[in-house]
Amino acid sequence: MILVTGATGSVGYNVIRELHMSGCEVRALSRNPKKVSFPEGVEATAGDLTKPETLQAALNGVEKVFWVLPLDADFNFPKLARQHGVRHIVLLSALAVDFGSDNAIARLHLDAEQAVRESGADWTFLRPGGFMTNSFQWAHSIRSEGIVRIPFGDISTPSVDSRDIAAVAAKALSTDGHEGKIYSLTGPEPLTPRQQVHILSDLLGRDLGFETLPDDIARQYMLRQMPAEIVDAFFDLNRQGFSTVLPTVEEVTGRAPFTFKQWATDHIDAFR
Repeated sequence: MILVTGATGSVGYNVIRELHMSGCEVRALSRNPKKVSFPEGVEATAGDLTKPETLQAALNGVEKVFWVLPLDADFNFPKLARQHGVRHIVLLSALAVDFGSDNAIARLHLDAEQAVRESGADWTFLRPGGFMTNSFQWAHSIRSEGIVRIPFGDISTPSVDSRDIAAVAAKALSTDGHEGKIYSLTGPEPLTPRQQVHILSDLLGRDLGFETLPDDIARQYMLRQMPAEIVDAFFDLNRQGFSTVLPTVEEVTGRAPFTFKQWATDHIDAFR
């Protein structure tokens, strides 16, 4: 049995789909499974990663786990999973760890990786860069005003499709030879947000405006939504940037990763 946490997220749900299609026994963990429609044959179970007492039934009989770190992280989960007999944990970490523990976002994921190592279970770490799904944050302003206003509008990154992250995760969970591996994941091309908006504009058949917000205005807005150290970490990551395209997705899955245009074509209705 494979337990997938973060089952309602863009990565977790696709991990479930990939594992189910390959014939694996899958259990999907979410806080309210009645609100989600999983593929027939997938076992849905309720549980909260921040409340260990709710996870006993979810971990019963589980050999492998896909762990998505919750925002209010509880680093005791890997130890608990191991105590219940879990022998392999695949962690959704982040490429940000390369920037070191002085960065708050990197530190969060480094701590998660360390917790998995210390659990005694076999492990595989997935370290994706920016997600293509981050573009959903623009949907409201595109629909209502026909414009996108964001910071760092001209910094190139090879953002990755959640479906590609899920495909790598499913391989690590369902086949041998991935124990002790770290997979850094990117999409196939570095694009700026401005270029991504241009692609959306072409697909929508309408002109979209684009404005890069000054750092001070962007910082004020972000501070209303998240702690200062996370805002500082976000700015640090974007200033340093990461534009290198990595071949990992194709090496692990045997197919090329999705381009942003392919992702946008499949999700264009969200922007109409």
